[in-house]
Amino acid sequence: MLKRMILTASIAVLTLTGCASSGLVHDKNYLRAVSISGENEKNLTFTFFTGNGDSVSASGKDISSAQKSAEIKSGKPIFTGYTELVILGESSYCETLEYLLNDWKVSPSCIVAYSENGGELLEKADAEMLFGSIKQAVEQGKIPECDIITVLGELLSDSNSAEIAEITDKGAVKKYTITN
Repeated sequence: MLKRMILTASIAVLTLTGCASSGLVHDKNYLRAVSISGENEKNLTFTFFTGNGDSVSASGKDISSAQKSAEIKSGKPIFTGYTELVILGESSYCETLEYLLNDWKVSPSCIVAYSENGGELLEKADAEMLFGSIKQAVEQGKIPECDIITVLGELLSDSNSAEIAEITDKGAVKKYTITN
Protein backbone atom coordinates (compact mmCIF):
# COMPACT_ATOMS: atom_id res chain seq x y z
CA MET A 1 0.00 0.00 0.00
CA LEU A 2 2.82 2.42 0.91
CA LYS A 3 4.66 1.60 -2.32
CA ARG A 4 1.50 2.31 -4.32
CA MET A 5 1.04 5.71 -2.61
CA ILE A 6 4.68 6.66 -3.28
CA LEU A 7 4.35 5.57 -6.92
CA THR A 8 1.14 7.57 -7.33
CA ALA A 9 2.72 10.66 -5.72
CA SER A 10 5.80 10.33 -7.95
CA ILE A 11 3.69 10.11 -11.10
CA ALA A 12 1.64 13.15 -10.01
CA VAL A 13 4.81 15.17 -9.40
CA LEU A 14 6.27 14.21 -12.78
CA THR A 15 3.10 15.12 -14.66
CA LEU A 16 2.68 18.44 -12.92
CA THR A 17 6.24 19.58 -13.72
CA GLY A 18 6.12 18.86 -17.46
CA CYS A 19 6.80 21.27 -20.31
CA ALA A 20 5.03 24.23 -18.77
CA SER A 21 8.31 25.51 -17.35
CA SER A 22 10.08 28.40 -19.00
CA GLY A 23 12.58 26.21 -20.85
CA LEU A 24 11.07 26.56 -24.32
CA VAL A 25 12.87 28.46 -27.03
CA HIS A 26 9.94 30.77 -27.80
CA ASP A 27 9.71 31.76 -24.12
CA LYS A 28 12.95 33.78 -24.32
CA ASN A 29 14.43 36.64 -26.33
CA TYR A 30 17.78 35.56 -27.75
CA LEU A 31 20.01 38.62 -27.92
CA ARG A 32 21.70 39.29 -31.27
CA ALA A 33 23.12 42.78 -30.67
CA VAL A 34 23.19 45.35 -27.90
CA SER A 35 24.20 48.99 -27.68
CA ILE A 36 25.55 50.18 -24.33
CA SER A 37 26.33 53.75 -23.38
CA GLY A 38 26.42 56.00 -20.36
CA GLU A 39 28.71 56.49 -17.40
CA ASN A 40 26.34 57.10 -14.48
CA GLU A 41 23.16 55.73 -16.03
CA LYS A 42 23.38 52.88 -18.53
CA ASN A 43 21.32 53.14 -21.72
CA LEU A 44 20.89 49.86 -23.58
CA THR A 45 19.17 48.97 -26.83
CA PHE A 46 18.58 45.28 -27.52
CA THR A 47 17.85 43.52 -30.82
CA PHE A 48 17.01 39.85 -31.01
CA PHE A 49 17.26 36.91 -33.39
CA THR A 50 13.50 36.87 -33.85
CA GLY A 51 12.35 37.83 -37.32
CA ASN A 52 10.19 40.82 -36.34
CA GLY A 53 13.14 43.26 -36.17
CA ASP A 54 11.85 45.04 -33.09
CA SER A 55 14.32 46.52 -30.65
CA VAL A 56 13.86 47.28 -26.97
CA SER A 57 15.52 50.23 -25.23
CA ALA A 58 15.92 50.53 -21.48
CA SER A 59 17.91 52.48 -18.92
CA GLY A 60 19.10 51.74 -15.42
CA LYS A 61 21.73 52.54 -12.83
CA ASP A 62 23.76 49.62 -14.20
CA ILE A 63 23.62 47.05 -17.00
CA SER A 64 21.74 44.52 -14.90
CA SER A 65 18.92 46.90 -13.98
CA ALA A 66 18.60 48.07 -17.59
CA GLN A 67 18.36 44.43 -18.70
CA LYS A 68 15.62 43.74 -16.14
CA SER A 69 13.71 46.77 -17.37
CA ALA A 70 14.00 45.53 -20.97
CA GLU A 71 12.75 42.09 -19.91
CA ILE A 72 9.68 43.72 -18.37
CA LYS A 73 9.08 45.77 -21.54
CA SER A 74 9.46 42.74 -23.83
CA GLY A 75 7.61 40.32 -21.56
CA LYS A 76 10.33 37.68 -21.84
CA PRO A 77 13.69 36.94 -20.21
CA ILE A 78 16.70 37.89 -22.33
CA PHE A 79 19.22 35.15 -23.08
CA THR A 80 22.65 36.67 -23.75
CA GLY A 81 24.80 33.63 -24.54
CA TYR A 82 24.56 33.96 -28.34
CA THR A 83 25.19 37.71 -28.57
CA GLU A 84 27.05 38.52 -31.81
CA LEU A 85 27.58 42.27 -31.57
CA VAL A 86 28.16 44.82 -28.82
CA ILE A 87 28.11 48.48 -29.83
CA LEU A 88 29.74 50.70 -27.23
CA GLY A 89 29.12 54.39 -26.74
CA GLU A 90 30.90 56.49 -24.15
CA SER A 91 31.24 54.29 -21.06
CA SER A 92 33.74 52.44 -18.90
CA TYR A 93 34.89 50.12 -21.66
CA CYS A 94 36.91 47.63 -19.65
CA GLU A 95 34.33 47.33 -16.89
CA THR A 96 31.51 46.90 -19.42
CA LEU A 97 33.30 44.21 -21.43
CA GLU A 98 34.31 42.30 -18.30
CA TYR A 99 30.68 42.34 -17.17
CA LEU A 100 29.46 41.06 -20.53
CA LEU A 101 32.01 38.27 -20.62
CA ASN A 102 31.70 37.17 -16.99
CA ASP A 103 28.05 37.84 -16.14
CA TRP A 104 26.25 37.71 -19.47
CA LYS A 105 28.53 34.91 -20.69
CA VAL A 106 28.62 36.30 -24.24
CA SER A 107 30.49 34.22 -26.76
CA PRO A 108 34.25 34.87 -26.98
CA SER A 109 33.69 35.59 -30.68
CA CYS A 110 31.25 38.43 -29.92
CA ILE A 111 32.29 41.49 -31.94
CA VAL A 112 32.87 44.86 -30.23
CA ALA A 113 32.30 48.09 -32.15
CA TYR A 114 31.86 51.79 -31.38
CA SER A 115 29.12 54.20 -32.36
CA GLU A 116 28.27 57.59 -30.97
CA ASN A 117 24.56 56.76 -31.42
CA GLY A 118 24.49 52.97 -31.07
CA GLY A 119 20.93 52.78 -29.75
CA GLU A 120 19.58 54.79 -32.66
CA LEU A 121 21.67 52.72 -35.04
CA LEU A 122 20.22 49.42 -33.78
CA GLU A 123 16.70 50.81 -34.06
CA LYS A 124 17.21 51.82 -37.71
CA ALA A 125 19.70 49.34 -39.19
CA ASP A 126 19.61 45.57 -39.42
CA ALA A 127 21.90 44.00 -36.78
CA GLU A 128 22.81 41.17 -39.15
CA MET A 129 24.01 43.68 -41.78
CA LEU A 130 26.04 45.60 -39.19
CA PHE A 131 27.65 42.40 -37.91
CA GLY A 132 28.40 41.24 -41.47
CA SER A 133 29.98 44.53 -42.47
CA ILE A 134 32.37 44.35 -39.52
CA LYS A 135 33.31 40.74 -40.31
CA GLN A 136 33.92 41.72 -43.94
CA ALA A 137 36.05 44.73 -42.95
CA VAL A 138 38.17 42.48 -40.70
CA GLU A 139 38.63 39.94 -43.53
CA GLN A 140 39.69 42.76 -45.89
CA GLY A 141 42.20 44.08 -43.33
CA LYS A 142 40.49 47.45 -42.99
CA ILE A 143 40.04 47.01 -39.24
CA PRO A 144 41.77 44.72 -36.74
CA GLU A 145 40.18 41.70 -35.06
CA CYS A 146 37.72 43.12 -32.56
CA ASP A 147 36.19 40.16 -30.80
CA ILE A 148 35.56 40.69 -27.09
CA ILE A 149 38.55 38.58 -25.94
CA THR A 150 41.02 40.43 -28.18
CA VAL A 151 39.65 43.86 -27.25
CA LEU A 152 39.58 43.13 -23.53
CA GLY A 153 43.10 41.69 -23.69
CA GLU A 154 44.39 44.86 -25.35
CA LEU A 155 42.59 47.10 -22.83
CA LEU A 156 44.17 45.17 -19.95
CA SER A 157 47.64 45.20 -21.53
CA ASP A 158 50.32 47.84 -21.00
CA SER A 159 48.89 49.96 -23.83
CA ASN A 160 45.49 50.32 -22.06
CA SER A 161 43.84 50.80 -25.46
CA ALA A 162 42.29 48.77 -28.27
CA GLU A 163 41.30 49.44 -31.86
CA ILE A 164 37.77 48.46 -32.84
CA ALA A 165 35.41 49.21 -35.71
CA GLU A 166 33.50 52.47 -35.74
CA ILE A 167 30.12 51.70 -37.22
CA THR A 168 27.35 53.75 -38.83
CA ASP A 169 24.16 52.83 -40.66
CA LYS A 170 26.38 52.21 -43.69
CA GLY A 171 28.38 49.55 -41.80
CA ALA A 172 31.96 49.49 -40.53
CA VAL A 173 33.57 52.73 -41.63
CA LYS A 174 36.93 53.05 -39.87
CA LYS A 175 39.06 52.17 -36.86
CA TYR A 176 38.23 53.69 -33.50
CA THR A 177 40.52 53.57 -30.45
CA ILE A 178 39.06 53.01 -27.00
CA THR A 179 41.10 53.41 -23.82
CA ASN A 180 40.85 51.89 -20.40
